[in-house]
Amino acid sequence: MAIIRPSTDLRNKYKEISELCKVSQEPVYITVNGKEDTAIISSKVLDELYQTINLMQKINEGIADVNAGKVVSLEEAKKILL
Repeated sequence: MAIIRPSTDLRNKYKEISELCKVSQEPVYITVNGKEDTAIISSKVLDELYQTINLMQKINEGIADVNAGKVVSLEEAKKILL
């Protein structure tokens, strides 16, 4: 379930919101005048998201290489790596 807090809480209760992000591992949505404005996540969650994005990009590059025929045999790969 989404965690939603008003913008005044960000100013007045920053430590509480920061802890909520860390404990829940979920974004906290900040509203201004009752409308969603910003989302806050813990730095740990952000780092994990970036790692996932980077991994997915590498996987997509590998798939593109295979589709383009840029492959080597297992024996060739062993020679290159060893």
